[in-house]
Amino acid sequence: MSEGRTISEVGEEGFLRLMAPLFRRQTEGFPLPLGDDVAISPPTAPGFRTVWTVDSMVEGTHFRWWRNPLATPEALGRKLAASNLSDLASKGADPQYALLSLGLPPHATLDAIQAFLTGLVAELESHGARLIGGDTVSAPAWTLTLSLTGLLAEDLPIAARHRARPGHGVYITGNPGESGAGLCLLESESESESSDPAHLEMVRRHLVPSPRIDTGRRLLALRDISMMDVSDGVAHDAQAIAYRSGVAITLDEDLLRPSPALAITADFLNVDPMNLVYHGGEDFELLFTTGAPEAEVLAIDPIIRKIGTVEAGTGLFLRGGSRRIPLDPRNFEHFPQS
Repeated sequence: MSEGRTISEVGEEGFLRLMAPLFRRQTEGFPLPLGDDVAISPPTAPGFRTVWTVDSMVEGTHFRWWRNPLATPEALGRKLAASNLSDLASKGADPQYALLSLGLPPHATLDAIQAFLTGLVAELESHGARLIGGDTVSAPAWTLTLSLTGLLAEDLPIAARHRARPGHGVYITGNPGESGAGLCLLESESESESSDPAHLEMVRRHLVPSPRIDTGRRLLALRDISMMDVSDGVAHDAQAIAYRSGVAITLDEDLLRPSPALAITADFLNVDPMNLVYHGGEDFELLFTTGAPEAEVLAIDPIIRKIGTVEAGTGLFLRGGSRRIPLDPRNFEHFPQS
């Protein structure tokens, strides 16, 4: 153990020596070991595309060190990995190799850094990916950037955002809004250490999301598909697909009911649960459209549900009962009372 020492006490070289066993295991068998200017991976099999993604998280912007016991450095590492893995999931790609840029303030403890790396590596390894290199710099606050590659067979479709067509159904995995509810709880000082099971689940959904890698792979069997992961809210991301595809998307309010745990938490927070469903970010669920029969789509995974339709036109709309109204992707307002 590092006994509370900080990164400034051991320096970059000392830090890399301490972390060498963790990194060495990740680059075992590679043409170039840890410590050079680049990482070189073994040749990949012919017939595959390489899919790349990158995400950053900055202390104070994307996370804070909340006093909630679940908000640990290990959870932060897992979330950074999960956000990248979710991007690969949206294209059905198999995760492969990662590079990490680690910006650390001088007061960062080695214990915290090691826990962060342990969480990040564990999340990557659980989906078959490996951390093969990166860079470490001094920064005024934790500044974390992970790039990740994945493989996609050339004979599989690319589930691009622009492939939505009129007549497609709109589907989502899981329960959007739960991560947003978890963030609201973390920001609520009176509830930052709640033992309520519903509240704990919402906080966990925000801090340690589950990338839908396996579901993304299986969805490519539909072939006629447009897909992205939900990082900025269902309304925002549905609007992104509609805009890129030159179509209109209508979401059905009756099909997007909040989960029971979300409803309980929203009631405690005194907020409209539908605001969280439509605008809560960082759910890292999969939002997709396809012309495949609904029964075929739902049979792929029980966490999938239909939430709307793709139509001719442009824009984003919300249907409730017999009414169809424009939906602002930034500021959701519930149907007004007549």
